[in-house]
Amino acid sequence: MIQLTAARRTRYMGVDIPQYMTKRNMTRTLLSLLLALCTLLSPAAGALTALAAPEHSPAEATLPGAVDAPAGQDSLPFFSETGFRIANSQFADFFTKRGGLRTFGYPVSRGFLFLGTQVQFFQRQIMQVRPDGNVGTLNILDEDLMPYTRINGSVFPAVSAQVLAGVPDASAPDYGTRVAEFVRSNAPDVWASLPVAFNQAFNNTVRYEEAFPNREAPPTLMPGINLELWGVPTSQPAYDPTNAGFVYLRFQRGIMHYDAASNLTQGLLLADYLKAILTGENLPPDLESDARSSRFYRQYAPGRSLGLARPAQLPGTDLSGAFAQEGVPVTPGRKLPPPYDPNRLGYGMGAHLWYQDMGRVTRLVKEADFGWIKQQVRWADVERTKGQIDWNELDKMVDFSLSAPLNILFSVVSSPSWSRADGRTNGPPDNLDDFASFMGQLAGRYQGQVRAYEVWNEQNFSREWGGGRINAGDYVELLKAGYSAIKAADPNAIVVSGALTPNGFNDPSIAIDDLLYFEQMYQYQGGVIKQYSDAIGAHAGGYNNAPETDPNTVSTQPFRGHPSFYFRRIEQLRAVMERNGDANKRMWLTEFGWSTANRAPGYEYGNDITEAQQASYLVHAFDLAKTRYPWMGVMFVWNLNFGTLPDLPASDEKPPFGILNRDFTPRPAYLALQRMAK
Repeated sequence: MIQLTAARRTRYMGVDIPQYMTKRNMTRTLLSLLLALCTLLSPAAGALTALAAPEHSPAEATLPGAVDAPAGQDSLPFFSETGFRIANSQFADFFTKRGGLRTFGYPVSRGFLFLGTQVQFFQRQIMQVRPDGNVGTLNILDEDLMPYTRINGSVFPAVSAQVLAGVPDASAPDYGTRVAEFVRSNAPDVWASLPVAFNQAFNNTVRYEEAFPNREAPPTLMPGINLELWGVPTSQPAYDPTNAGFVYLRFQRGIMHYDAASNLTQGLLLADYLKAILTGENLPPDLESDARSSRFYRQYAPGRSLGLARPAQLPGTDLSGAFAQEGVPVTPGRKLPPPYDPNRLGYGMGAHLWYQDMGRVTRLVKEADFGWIKQQVRWADVERTKGQIDWNELDKMVDFSLSAPLNILFSVVSSPSWSRADGRTNGPPDNLDDFASFMGQLAGRYQGQVRAYEVWNEQNFSREWGGGRINAGDYVELLKAGYSAIKAADPNAIVVSGALTPNGFNDPSIAIDDLLYFEQMYQYQGGVIKQYSDAIGAHAGGYNNAPETDPNTVSTQPFRGHPSFYFRRIEQLRAVMERNGDANKRMWLTEFGWSTANRAPGYEYGNDITEAQQASYLVHAFDLAKTRYPWMGVMFVWNLNFGTLPDLPASDEKPPFGILNRDFTPRPAYLALQRMAK
C-alpha cells in the first residue's frame, strides 16, 4: 500500500507496526523525531533505499551532472545523462536536502500518477507526495511492489522474522534510544572480520549541511533523517552465494551492498529495476522470471489509454509518457487539470452544470479568461441508495471542465435520506463514516483531476445543517472526516473548509453570525481545524454596498446595519485566522457577488444595484484582492449561468446574481470580468 492513514496499522512478519504519521517539526528533539519516524517503519509506509556513501566518499550535493534546462523549459534541474529533469520544486528541494545524486542517482522518469500518488523515479529511489503534502520515498521493497531476492545474478537476504522480532515497540517512551541501539546492533561496521561499514553508511547517508543548510536544527537530528530513508534492518548480514566478496544487509527501504574488492558500501539501484519491470526494458532474466505474475510486469504501453497494458490492475495510475525523455512527444492519456500557481490570485466562477450544455458553460468560463469552475455536488442526489453512486453527470462535468481546460472545485453538501434517521437531506449524516466513504470514493475516482473540494456550505445557517441547532464543533468533526478521506484517496487535492454565510444574526436554532461561528470553529479542540484544512472558505456578501466600503462604518439603513453586509467583512474573518495561528493558509472566496433587482423575500437589497454597478463591483472586488489581500487564494463569482435555467421561477433569488441572460447573452458583468486585467 502507498496511500496510508494515521489510524491504520499492519502486521508484518508478526510485528504490529504503525503505517504512517505526519512528519513532525524538524526542530523538535531527536526523540520526538524518531517517535514520528517510527511510524514510517512499515514496509508499506513509503520509503526506499539510499546510496549511503562511506564516511570518506566525496560530496556530491552540488548536483554534478545537472545542466541548465533547455530554452523555453522550466528551470528545474535537468540531467542530460538520462534525459529527464526533476519534476517539480518539491522534489528538487527534497533531492538537495537528502543527499542529491549520492542518495537518489539521476531521474529516470517524468513526474506521473502512480497508485494514487504523484511520483518520480530516480535510479535509486522513487519520490512521492505523501497524504500530508510532504515529500517522501516510496517503499520499493513492499511485498506488493518488488519483494524479490534475485536480481541480475545477485542473491539478497530475505526478510528475517527473527530480526523483526527484536524491533523496538514504537509506543515505548524510550523508543528513540532503543531504535538507535537496534540499528547499531543489526547494522555492524565489522562482520565476519570484514569492514562492511553498514552502520557508518547508515549514519552518513545524508549530511547535516545538506538536510539543514541554514543550520536551523541541531545535528542530533541526523540519525532520524537517515532512519527516514532506510528504516530499520530487516535481515542479518549475508554473503551473496554467487560471490563471496559481496555482503548484503536488507533494510525496510533498501539493501546495503559491501564489495570487498573495492571496500565500498552503498545502496543498490533498486528503482531502476522496478522501472525495468514496468517497461520490460533492460529486465534481467532472473528478475523477469520472478516478476511475471506481478501486476506491474510490462504494464508500460505508450499510445494506449493511460499508457497501461492492463489498466484495471493499476487503479490511480497514468503511465502516459512517464518514461519518455525530455523532448519526446507524449501520447495524451487521462485528462489532467491545467497548471495552477497557489501563490497567485485565482479566478473562478460558480456554475450550474447539471443536465446542461456543459461544453457551452465551460467554454464561457474559459472565454472570460477565468481558470476555475465551481460546481456544487449534492451527495443526496448522487447516492440515493447506499453504495450505488451515479457517476454519469459528474464524469461529464469533469471531462468538459478539463477539456476547456479549467481547474475544478467540487463543493459537497447534503446527505441522502438513508443516512439520517429523520430522513432529511439538508444536513449532515448521522454516521460521519458514511460521509467519509462518499468523499473518499469521489476523490479517488477523480484523483489528479479535481483539484479542490469544499466540505459543506454555510453550515452556520440552520437550513443548511438539518434544521436543528447549529454547533461549530459538529461541523469540524464533519470536516475532519471529509479531509481524511479525501487525502487518503488524493493526497494532492486541496481541501477547503465550508464557507460561512454572512447574516448578522445570532440564534443557534436559526443562524449564527459568521464571525462568531468562525471563532468557535478555531476554539474547538484547541484549533484542530488547522490540521484538517488546506484553505479556509468564506463567502463575501456585498448586499447593496460597494466592495471598498468599510464595514466598521455601519448605518441604520436596511442591509447596512451590520459588518456582515459588506464585502470587506472578509478582512475581519482573516483577522480570526491570524489570531489563531493559521495565517499561513489562503482564504478562498467560494462565493461572492451582487444581486441586481430581485423578487425573492430577503433579497430586496438587489433592487438598489444596477447591472452596471454589478459589473463595477465585481471588478473592484478583484482589484481589492490584487492590491490588498496577498492571502487570497481563488475567488469564485456567484454566479455564471443560473439566469439561463428555464425551470427557475422569476421569484428565485439566484438568477439576479448571474452574469448571463436567459438566452446566454452576456450581461455587463460578464463583459467587464472578461476585459479586466488578470
